[in-house]
Amino acid sequence: MKYKPIRLLFLLAIWLLAGQSWAQSSPFRLKVMSFNVRMSGELTLYSVEPFANLIRQYNPDVIALQEIDYKVARSNNKDFAAELGAALGMFPVFGKAINSGSGEYGVAVLSKYPFTAVRTETLPKPEGTKEQRAVLITEIRYPSGQLLRFASTHLDHSTDAVRSAMVNALNAYLLKGDMPTVLGGDFNAKPAENAIATGMQQWKRICTDDPTFPNNPTSKIDYLFGYPKASCKVISYEVIRLTNISDHCPIVAEIEFQ
Repeated sequence: MKYKPIRLLFLLAIWLLAGQSWAQSSPFRLKVMSFNVRMSGELTLYSVEPFANLIRQYNPDVIALQEIDYKVARSNNKDFAAELGAALGMFPVFGKAINSGSGEYGVAVLSKYPFTAVRTETLPKPEGTKEQRAVLITEIRYPSGQLLRFASTHLDHSTDAVRSAMVNALNAYLLKGDMPTVLGGDFNAKPAENAIATGMQQWKRICTDDPTFPNNPTSKIDYLFGYPKASCKVISYEVIRLTNISDHCPIVAEIEFQ
């Protein structure tokens, strides 16, 4: 039996949709990291190499970065995310929070796999906020066909009320549909604060309450979260202490979406 071209195209579309559905519903494992690098490497004299050397040891699929300069004089006008991505062989994207001199300052995401969508959203700036903050939201397609939504953020250090308002905005941006979603960042909030204990209840806590700040940590303020909560399973998690290249400890986890 011979198929007409239109019928062949129809059958191909059905096959592709079925394959995508299978990829989305199959167990999906990945390794994620979040790291506040302190003013784009102030402690390394703005060199990306110490960060690349550390990250290679853990081989994450995707990384949320905070305190990233883009063409800022203090960090020698570097595009930090692009240089670090090139050193690691990863795709970089930067999200602006504020202008900084002649450049920009914000957050970034590095991924082993290409981005299919990228956007930066500003977070609320209620009274008492010290600095405008933002969230960088990406979508990444893995070789299996699986789509991942991955976001990096850095919340204000002023008050729990300010951070709670920012968390409410994060939830509005990110808690949509059933696409596997990971949010990493420096929340400047301890686990018992409302911003975390109440604001992040719909998320799976990928990390423990072990301290992450400063380099020899005593305080927990860096986090990784997954959504949908019921389908996110934590395989392993680690705080990488005493790196001497930042005043934050990077955190890394292997997770599975089921």
